[in-house]
Amino acid sequence: MDEAQAYLNHPILGSRLIECCHILLDLDNRTALNIFGNTDSLKLLSSLTLFSLTPNADPIFEKVLAKYFDAKPDDTTKLILQKQSIQIDTVANMD
Repeated sequence: MDEAQAYLNHPILGSRLIECCHILLDLDNRTALNIFGNTDSLKLLSSLTLFSLTPNADPIFEKVLAKYFDAKPDDTTKLILQKQSIQIDTVANMD
């Protein structure tokens, strides 16, 4: 999650990601599959899920999830984040 937050806070990367999300919202009559193909549409779903779960996330990620994925985040990404959180908590409790 720290890496996602750092990406969003980067002056170029974060702003370009937000800009790309705005472009996606402006497209009409297209699906993520039409735009990106199978593999990259899954990557988009995973990325949107990740960035939507960062602290103080820009609502644009939820909007793109809603438009292209019926507002359903990627369960696999959420599971990975939960496992990472448990591992971090376990290590922190060992100190």
